[in-house]
Amino acid sequence: MLLYWLLATYVLTRSPRSHSSLTAVAAQVAAACYLLGQGMALNAATADQWLPWARNLQWGAIVAPTLWYWLTLLLLQEQDDPAVRRYATRLGVPLGILFVAGSLTLTLALYADDLLYQWSQVTLGSSPAGHVARHAPPGPLYPALVALLLGTTFLAGLNVVVGWRRAPDRERRTRFGWLVLTAVLFAIGAGGLGLANLMGDELAVLWLGHAVLAGGMLVMAWNVAAYNVLLKGQVIRRDFWYFLTGIALILVLYGLLFALVRQSLSFELLQVVVLVLVLAVVSHGMLDLGKQLLDRLFFGEDVQLLRANLASVMQDAAMTEDLTAVISEAETGLAEVSMESFVRACEQALRRLNNPAALARCGLIERLPSVMTEARSQNGMPPGTVPTPLEEARALRGTLTQVIEQLKPPEADASSPAALQYTILREEYLLGHLNKQIMTRHASSEGTFHRNRRQAIWALAQELYQREQRLSTPKIGSF
Repeated sequence: MLLYWLLATYVLTRSPRSHSSLTAVAAQVAAACYLLGQGMALNAATADQWLPWARNLQWGAIVAPTLWYWLTLLLLQEQDDPAVRRYATRLGVPLGILFVAGSLTLTLALYADDLLYQWSQVTLGSSPAGHVARHAPPGPLYPALVALLLGTTFLAGLNVVVGWRRAPDRERRTRFGWLVLTAVLFAIGAGGLGLANLMGDELAVLWLGHAVLAGGMLVMAWNVAAYNVLLKGQVIRRDFWYFLTGIALILVLYGLLFALVRQSLSFELLQVVVLVLVLAVVSHGMLDLGKQLLDRLFFGEDVQLLRANLASVMQDAAMTEDLTAVISEAETGLAEVSMESFVRACEQALRRLNNPAALARCGLIERLPSVMTEARSQNGMPPGTVPTPLEEARALRGTLTQVIEQLKPPEADASSPAALQYTILREEYLLGHLNKQIMTRHASSEGTFHRNRRQAIWALAQELYQREQRLSTPKIGSF
């Protein structure tokens, strides 16, 4: 059960967001919930302890095979092959809709009297571990569940075989080949458990069936994550085992803590132990996603971009053999983050253009030391003189005004986007006109106005950034 939670968090955090990866995660979560219920039910000492776990999480066994079928169908639809797409559209999707309807119906029947399982006629037996185990006999609709399990698993196998045979390249063919193994394991595990329960002998093959399903999930998680990062040319073998080993060590520490407590393992304590272990897997596995959510609450966009870029570099470094490409990508990402921050500093200064006191405190002054030195000299200030806040504001305003005027296109281009961008900067920031007045005067929609304003601020920021770089670079032969 814990392995399924591990695999779900791995695919969710390591694979790019896509319909296929999210469907794989949902299938793993459904299977994990089912196994949680089965494990706790087998350890229950009384009927009151057994029934909630056995019944409330049984839905996972109904939903997981349907999600597995849809996962294989989504992977097929990603193939750039007309024949595969026709197969998926004409046969795969109608069958998938039928399976979804069947899953919903059987899930409702699970909680409606004794339609799917005869909860009122629980029998006692011996589990493979040797202790007393309870068992709900199949209800009148149980053959439909067996048909759903067999249909979804075998047709999902057909889907991956089609994908394997029609794969456009060697790497995808390899991934689909492994998914064929997953399909075989699922068919054996899920189908075997369903048939054994129908014949009244589920406990005899329970652990074997679960072990086979776990092997199938392991292969699926690895290859779904790999399939979704193929376009980057990444390999995930080391990262996969790194992830599993790291959280496994955490679980060992938790287990040692419970062992040191030396309390008798009652069913109530077992519930606490299991739920704590599940929480440990999910919380540690989802740590990066949690950081991203907290970043949005506590940091600005520039800090969010920087932290996200660094996290991406750390992950890519573990998932690729080409560190040169990772370093190059990291440098590009950091440069983009730096430029985004510089653009926002320029926009802040423009908004304060007609407020000298506020303009003197804006962060753009510190980011343009050479440009500001040149502007102060143009205003007649001797070198080395410490400027007052108003002198700093006057120098920065003059620089921004000069750059805005440089954006003015020739008269022949009066109707070009460049002309509108110049007009927006001049009228909004230099003249202080309201946005609605500018949009009305120039017959511009709100979307067009904001898009051109962003482009104009970006152009102004690039000009200032390049000017600062040129002025701060020592000239050849100078000392």
